[in-house]
Amino acid sequence: MEESTPNTPNTPDTPNSPSTPKTPGGRRAAKRVPVGLIAGLTVAALAAAVVGGYFGLCAWVKDNGCLLPGTVAVDDRGEAVADLDKLSREDALELVSREMDQRLGDRKLTLLYGDGKKKELTGELMNISPEAAVEAGFSAKGEQPLWKLGALWLGAVQEPCQMSLSAAAFTQEGEAQAKRVIQSIADEVRVDPVDFTYEVKEETVTVTPGTDGQKLDTDALLAAVEEALAQGETELRVETEAVPGAELSGTVIRDLVHVEPQAPGVDKDGKLTPAIIGRTVDAQEAQKLLDAAAPGESVEIPLALIPPDTTGDERLYYKDLLAEVTTNMDGVANRSFNVNRAASFCNGKVIQPGEVFSYIGTIGNPSTGNGYKPSTGYQNGETVAMDGGGVCQVSSSLYYCAVYSNLEIVKRACHAFSTGYIPNGLDATIYYPSLDFKFRNNTGFPIKIVAYCEGGAWGKLTVQFYGSNPDGIHVETQRYTQSSTAWTTVYQPDETIPRGTTTVKTTPYTGYVVDVYRCVYDANGKLISRTFENHSKYNKRDKVILYNPADEGPWGPGVGPGVDPGVEPTPEIPPVTEPPVTEPPVTEPPVTDPPVTDPPETEPPVEPTPEPPPTQYIDLPGSETGA
Repeated sequence: MEESTPNTPNTPDTPNSPSTPKTPGGRRAAKRVPVGLIAGLTVAALAAAVVGGYFGLCAWVKDNGCLLPGTVAVDDRGEAVADLDKLSREDALELVSREMDQRLGDRKLTLLYGDGKKKELTGELMNISPEAAVEAGFSAKGEQPLWKLGALWLGAVQEPCQMSLSAAAFTQEGEAQAKRVIQSIADEVRVDPVDFTYEVKEETVTVTPGTDGQKLDTDALLAAVEEALAQGETELRVETEAVPGAELSGTVIRDLVHVEPQAPGVDKDGKLTPAIIGRTVDAQEAQKLLDAAAPGESVEIPLALIPPDTTGDERLYYKDLLAEVTTNMDGVANRSFNVNRAASFCNGKVIQPGEVFSYIGTIGNPSTGNGYKPSTGYQNGETVAMDGGGVCQVSSSLYYCAVYSNLEIVKRACHAFSTGYIPNGLDATIYYPSLDFKFRNNTGFPIKIVAYCEGGAWGKLTVQFYGSNPDGIHVETQRYTQSSTAWTTVYQPDETIPRGTTTVKTTPYTGYVVDVYRCVYDANGKLISRTFENHSKYNKRDKVILYNPADEGPWGPGVGPGVDPGVEPTPEIPPVTEPPVTEPPVTEPPVTDPPVTDPPETEPPVEPTPEPPPTQYIDLPGSETGA
C-alpha cells in the first residue's frame, strides 16, 4: 500500500528556484523560524506593554485628584510645616485650613506713623483661603508634562512643590475695622496745603510762599495691611504723600499782578473816567529772587508801573484847579532868587497817574555849581550860610497843594523851626541829597504844576495844581497845636561887642507840636474821610543877645552869661506869625483851618496821636536848605 502525501500544489522545479530538500521517503522538510527573531518580537511586545502601562499611569496620575509626591505647605518664612504628599483635595484642604487658622490667630501687625505713634491690627481680621493654597498645588501638578507625571508619582524624579499658607483676606467686618483704624491715622497725619500769598505795595509785590500739605492714601494702605498680615509681617511704616499747594513761580506772580494800562477817557454820560495805571513784574527776575530765598521766606519783587497814554487833549485833563497857595518872600535877594529858580523847574511839570514826583529830582542839587546862590539855612539849630537857601519855600508850597489836592504823600519832613510863611504842619523841608519831598499822583488823571514868582525880592510865590476832579471832591485840614514852648532871651558876653551896645546873634522861634488831619468832602459837602496827615514838631529857639561884659545892663554890672531874670523884653523882631494864605478861587471850596491853638476839650481829635515821624533827616541832623 502506497503512502499518501499532502495535497499540495505540484510546483515543478525551476532552475532559479531553490529546491526544497527532501526527507527520506521522498518528503520535503518544513521551514524553521530563527530563534533571534522570536526573541526580538517578544521584547518588542513587552516594551509596548510597558510603555502603554506607563502612559496609562501618567494619565491616571493626572486625573487621580491627588497632589504630587513632595508637595509641602510652607509658612511665610518659607519653612515647611505640613507634608501634603499624595493627599487628596479634601485631605489637603483640611490640613491647610488647620495650619492657616493657627498662624492667623497669632499674627499682630503694628502700624508705625507720625512721631513715634503706633496702632495695632491682628490676624483675627483675616479670613483664611486654603482653597487658594491647595489650588496652587494642583495648578503646579497640571503644569507638568504628561510623560513626567508617572515618574513623579513613582518617585523616580524628585521635584518638590511648595504651597504658601499666606493666602488670606480680610473678612467683611475685619476690613471695616481696618478701614476705621487707617482713617483715624489719615486724620492725624493730614496737613492741608497753604497757598502762597502776595501783597502789592507801592513799588514792590511781597510774596510769601505757602507750604505743602500731606495726606494718606487709605486704599493703598489697606491693601498693604492686608498683604502684611497675610505674609506674617509684624511692622509696617505708614508713609504719607505730599500735597503741593498752588504753583508759585515768577510767571505765576507776573500773571497775577499784571494790569494793562488804560488812558483816561469820557464815559457815555460825558463824565471823565480815570486812567488805569498798568503794572507788571519781570518773570525771570522774580524767579531768581524766589529761588534765592530761604524756605518760607517772604520775597520782595520789584513792581514796574506802566503809565497810561495821556497824550490826548490837554484841555480835557487840566481844566480843574485842584489847589493853590501864595506865600510871601522875605526881601533877601539871593533867597528870593533861589525860590524863583526852584519854582521855574517845577513850572509846567506834568505828573502822570501813578507817577511819584520828587522835588530834588526836579530842581537838582541846589548848589552854586547848579546855578543857585548862597543864602541861609538851618544847621544844628543855627542859621548859617548855605547854598540854595530858600528852596524849601517851594517844597512847602508843593506839599500844601498836594494835601489839598488829596494826593498820596510818599516822603515829607517838617522844618526844625516854624517857617512863618505857611501854616504849621503844612511845610516840607529838604536837604540834598538825603532828604527829599515826594508825592504820588493817585487821581487817575495827569496833574500839571504851575509855579511862578512875581514882585521881586519882596514879592510872592504862587503854586497851583491843575488836573481833573470829575467827582467834585475837596479837602480841608484840621490842625491841632498840642503844645507850644515860648522862647526866652539869653544874654552872652562877647568882648568884641563895642561897649554900650548889644547885638542880636540869634533870632527866636516859638516851639510847637502840631497834629494835622485831612478831611475829604464830596461835591455836596458830605464828609467822606478824615485821616491823620502828620505830626510836626518845631523846636523853640531862644533869642541870643551879645553884650560887652564890662558894660552894666539889665543883667547887672560885670555879670557873665545868663538869662534875663526879669520879665522877658519885647523881642526886637516881630514874633513869628502865619501870614495869610491866598484863598483858592471860587471853583475850589475854601480851606478851613481851625485856629492854631490847643483844641477845646469838647472836640478832641477822633484818632489817637500816632508816634511822630522823624522831623530831621538822617544823614545830617539839624540841616535844612532854607527856611
